[in-house]
Amino acid sequence: MITKQTYSDQVAEYIKARILEGELAPGDQVKEMVLAERLGISRAPVREALQILMREGLISSEPQRGKFIRALTGKEIKDAYFIGGVLEGAAVAVSLERFTDDDLACLDALVNAMRATAATASSMLEFAGLDNEFHDTLLARADNPGLTELARRSCLNISKFLFYNRWRTLYTPEEYCARHELILDAVRSKDPALVEKTLRDHYTESGERMARFGAQQQ
Repeated sequence: MITKQTYSDQVAEYIKARILEGELAPGDQVKEMVLAERLGISRAPVREALQILMREGLISSEPQRGKFIRALTGKEIKDAYFIGGVLEGAAVAVSLERFTDDDLACLDALVNAMRATAATASSMLEFAGLDNEFHDTLLARADNPGLTELARRSCLNISKFLFYNRWRTLYTPEEYCARHELILDAVRSKDPALVEKTLRDHYTESGERMARFGAQQQ
């Protein structure tokens, strides 16, 4: 339960958490009144939160019907992941010279935390936080806010939230951690071409695997 003083972005985070936990799935309707009653707040911040999520691509609005968790087609999923990989790969590759020993240590610690979490995680939320922190750390040294924002929005806010609860069926915990170790090894190499290829392959493979959960095209 949250208070009336809570900002709309916190309501948006609440909705994202429900998506990650599988309580809300692609195609489900999201009703302002129901959310407002559940959270004990007025409808205004809920309405604002839905607008935020519409801009991020997580919510779609259908005239005369209402607002829904966005249902992506298989092609949309693959396209989003491919774009995300290209953009993040480029952003990280051009910022390699600015990576510090502390940055590499942070990435290494996050991979180790993923391995520890893989054995005990009861919720995908635990993985989501580590994964987002890993990719945020990768992008932190990029000196191009527009590029990093596009990279994040291409698939981090869409396919990850909408399909994160599928990840356990797509990869074993060992595969999940190994994929991030490959990225870390590429960054350590300081080879821009290798970094771009590794990140592009990382996202492309995820998109191809997730595409089977996409909605059927009308």
